[in-house]
Amino acid sequence: MIIVVEKPASGAPAHAWFAYDAPDLLRKLVTGEAAARLDDDNAADDMGALAEAAEATLSARGEHRIYTDESAAMAAFERLADPFWEGQGWRARLALREQLIALEVLADDL
Repeated sequence: MIIVVEKPASGAPAHAWFAYDAPDLLRKLVTGEAAARLDDDNAADDMGALAEAAEATLSARGEHRIYTDESAAMAAFERLADPFWEGQGWRARLALREQLIALEVLADDL
């Protein structure tokens, strides 16, 4: 499972979401012709270009972090000194916490 945390440049609240795997992540991020290529039999040949399109989409939205599995996301959550959490980044950390609870990676025992 891949977990994405976004701090939108627009000032919208930080949020976290997940994708089941790389193709699902790409489906959630790319649109138009790029998205149509995901369903093509030759999509494996285009994965590099599609990943770049997905990264560009996230970068255009604002700051973000992509965690390739639950362990990486949990380690990032526990790393308090991460500059991503500074300032208004606490909202992104809270969004990651809520996503980890929803995925039952972290217990809600406050």
